Amino acid sequence: MKFLLSLFILCSSLIGLAQTEDCSYKIQIDTDEETFKLTNEELTEFLVGRDRNVFIYFSLMREDAVKSLVMQVSVNAKEIPPILCFNKDSRVSFKLEDGSFASLRYLGEVTCGRQVENSETLNNSTSEAAFLLDDASEKRLLQSKITSMRITTMKTNFDVTFQDVLSNAQIENPIYPKEFFLKYLKCLE
Repeated sequence: MKFLLSLFILCSSLIGLAQTEDCSYKIQIDTDEETFKLTNEELTEFLVGRDRNVFIYFSLMREDAVKSLVMQVSVNAKEIPPILCFNKDSRVSFKLEDGSFASLRYLGEVTCGRQVENSETLNNSTSEAAFLLDDASEKRLLQSKITSMRITTMKTNFDVTFQDVLSNAQIENPIYPKEFFLKYLKCLE
């Protein structure tokens, strides 16, 4: 009986480690007064072309009971890329493999990204925004892989179709963008 109890405790410890090994935090504060967690950025899509490169990163944030997706869009181009601006009407909407949708509204004040003009290399535009993960959206995102998303900014919409896997010589470990929420939402608990 003592052996079975020890085996159960060992297995429970290993399962607990396995559940948190994917969670890598940029910031983690968990006290009686405050909970703040911000996961490290994960590349979720990139488009490389002759004149323009686009990189999209996701991270997850929790501030007390409020959970959100933080999205960063970086565009490098020969021509000065446009700045993305977000307001109360902005959102990011995901289409899921099961046919359902999850829509996250923008959190915060009106904000625009920043541009860097560079005559020696490519010009850059970087925008970052946080979107509310409400209970209904979180539940949907935990049930199915994402297939695509629409980013609604103040001026336009951008549609992105996710690849099954991101892997090349510059990416050390393969990345599975469609599984982002399935893999990382547990990091906000």
